[in-house]
Amino acid sequence: MQIGTKQFYQSQITGMSDLQTKIGRIQEEVSAGRKILTPSDDPGAYTVVERLNQSISSMEQYNRNIGMAKSRLSQEDSILSSVSTIVIRLNELGIQGANSTNDPNARKAIATEMEQLSQQLVALGNSVDSNGDYLFAGYKGDKSPFSTSTDGVSYQGDTGRKEVELARGVSTPTSSNGLELFMNVSRKNNQSVSIFDIIKDATQSLQTGTIGDNTLKDLHNAVDHFSTYQAICGSRLQKVETADSTRLAQLTNAKTTLSTIQDSDLTALASDLQQKTLTLQAAQSVFAKISQLSLFNFIR
Repeated sequence: MQIGTKQFYQSQITGMSDLQTKIGRIQEEVSAGRKILTPSDDPGAYTVVERLNQSISSMEQYNRNIGMAKSRLSQEDSILSSVSTIVIRLNELGIQGANSTNDPNARKAIATEMEQLSQQLVALGNSVDSNGDYLFAGYKGDKSPFSTSTDGVSYQGDTGRKEVELARGVSTPTSSNGLELFMNVSRKNNQSVSIFDIIKDATQSLQTGTIGDNTLKDLHNAVDHFSTYQAICGSRLQKVETADSTRLAQLTNAKTTLSTIQDSDLTALASDLQQKTLTLQAAQSVFAKISQLSLFNFIR
């Protein structure tokens, strides 16, 4: 069977065009670093890739949430450590103030230190986070939660706790609010009292005599109260750390799976590109020479 000149030329052109298309495709894969560029390349794999990319994007958002939660809870943990140190000192001063052998000067010195410690507690209660929001104001982060007047210390925040989502279905408060922390030290009969009122009761008692047993009990309860909230903060921080470890493991698995499905083998592509380029160049060279032949070339 003889092949006509037109058919021969068309066959050569088609072959070289196919090679150019394949070379272009390889160059696109090399440039993108991926072997799946459009849904038509592999519809099933493309769907999996899209799902994995969405999952990775979600985990990156959770990473930002986790970072914020770590920052706020670590700061709260540090503040509560300072608060607990102050309250332990207040308890020690209370025990000293309950001693009937104290003279007026000694009682005044104890009361003065207690008042100074109360001011330090107010300052700690008005701490701000890295974004400038008040840590213990609940949802009213733009407003100083504690204020001092002649009547004592009042709380102006709310009962909310700012929460963040650490993973799907997993969230945690990023701090306690000032009401539960500073204004609700438990006492008998299911009552509560603020740490500031406890200090006020103690200093007023020292003006005329000794600190009474009920105030001493309140000071002791305050030590336990802040120790409990330190443990709560530590538990939340541990929850964040666990969520972060889980997220990192899931992120690694997702990226590994994504790489396996979509990443190109650049070494193999380079070899294939070189081979097809040489084949195309050879075909073009042969085609150019054949195209120059005519009847006169054969009869010369």
